[in-house]
Amino acid sequence: MKFYQLEPEARRKLLQDEGIALGQIDDTVLRRLDELSENVVGQLRLPLGVVQNLIVNGQKYWVPMAVEEPSVVAAANHGASIFARNGGVTASSDRQGIYGQIVLKVNASFSLIGLEKEFPKLVELVNQKFTSLVRHGGGVKKITAVQKENLLYLKVLVDPAEAMGANKTNSILEFLATKLEAHAGIDEKLFAILSNYPSQLTTVKVKIDPETIGGLQVARRVALLGKIGLDDPYRAVTNNKGIMNGADAVLIATGNDYRAIEAATAVLANHDGQYRSLSKWTMQGSYLVGELTLPMAIGVVGGSIKARHDVQQSFAILGQKITSKTLAEIIVSVALANNLAALLAISTVGIQAGHMKLQARNVVAELTDNEHERKQLLAAMISEKNYSESHAKELLAKIRKEK
Repeated sequence: MKFYQLEPEARRKLLQDEGIALGQIDDTVLRRLDELSENVVGQLRLPLGVVQNLIVNGQKYWVPMAVEEPSVVAAANHGASIFARNGGVTASSDRQGIYGQIVLKVNASFSLIGLEKEFPKLVELVNQKFTSLVRHGGGVKKITAVQKENLLYLKVLVDPAEAMGANKTNSILEFLATKLEAHAGIDEKLFAILSNYPSQLTTVKVKIDPETIGGLQVARRVALLGKIGLDDPYRAVTNNKGIMNGADAVLIATGNDYRAIEAATAVLANHDGQYRSLSKWTMQGSYLVGELTLPMAIGVVGGSIKARHDVQQSFAILGQKITSKTLAEIIVSVALANNLAALLAISTVGIQAGHMKLQARNVVAELTDNEHERKQLLAAMISEKNYSESHAKELLAKIRKEK
């Protein structure tokens, strides 16, 4: 029997027989996880934190973030609190659909004009086949094609309704490709699969009174850093990493495909041939204005979202009636909040001071399980502003000796 065919308990035993130490896991949890993935032998947990008081289009939200780095959650809360003092962010989304791609080999007898005449009929045929998607407000919206020598590239726009839509889109494309292979002049299908090209774009904007962030000089420095991010790829990639700190944490918490968003984001950052910052910060009159657009091909149903109790907990935090559009706007707002907090840190005390203060918790957690010792040690490290592990060990020895 192959490894993937074994029961999860049997897989764990094989690893343990080889001397690999595995953490304890409840049998029920192990079985549930085995239904979600392949070759399951255990679980990896992430802390679930929250952003308080994020205001998007006048509505307040608690937002879940799954991430092991405390500074990411702290930065999101800091940025969100500044947004709240300035009336929150405004957000809008262009959610026409995601793109699928079919590439076919054609011969000299193929007529693109002839095939294009059949596109309306093909759209109707697909939507009759996938009626459940249409009932939920989705379906195929448009088919376009370009021929390059003996290759035909078809682009299919699919509205996935409230799902991310990857699996449904791939099923639609395979169905379409089968129908197309019978068309005159088409020799064979090369592939039919969704594209993670940027689509479902969401834009958020915020207008900030400089007095809420330390004054006009600080605001101008943030705007200058924004300009540098647009001009210099070394700064841009780090700026964008900070943006995705916030976005990825919410995507993971809500069971969405953060890998697809990361891939699409990289394309968007390089859309004009130079890699640039995804966010823009400018002074407009006496106000600092921030804007961020991200591709958000996400869902609130489908995939493993309904099957995962941890993800459902996240949706309970957000609010049970959350839509894919609203969730996209929340995610991009959190991303912009993280970005602002990072730029403010760079503009003032520096990024490392706050980061290391939060990371000190991890150092303390590794050194002692005693809650009283942890509190004393963390307080001493913060007081002395020395967060190295070696210094923490010295402080802990001193605490224990005094005790």
